[in-house]
Amino acid sequence: MTPDTATLIRDGLALDADQRAVVANALLESLHDADDESEVDAAWRAEATRRLAEVREGAVDLVDADEHYERLRALLTA
Repeated sequence: MTPDTATLIRDGLALDADQRAVVANALLESLHDADDESEVDAAWRAEATRRLAEVREGAVDLVDADEHYERLRALLTA
């Protein structure tokens, strides 16, 4: 790893979670040629964008993962 790479990683980790997600997404997208995006990839991207918008708009109730799994266990054992 070069010093520039180490600095970039250190600076990236200092960002808040939302900023890190934007940077990570941009880096991941750079690994794929946009012209090669499949229909399935496009559909998942649209779904993820829709879900993120719902969360940001407050249109959905978020549930803690531990609480969710607790509910599932209760349903499965009932």
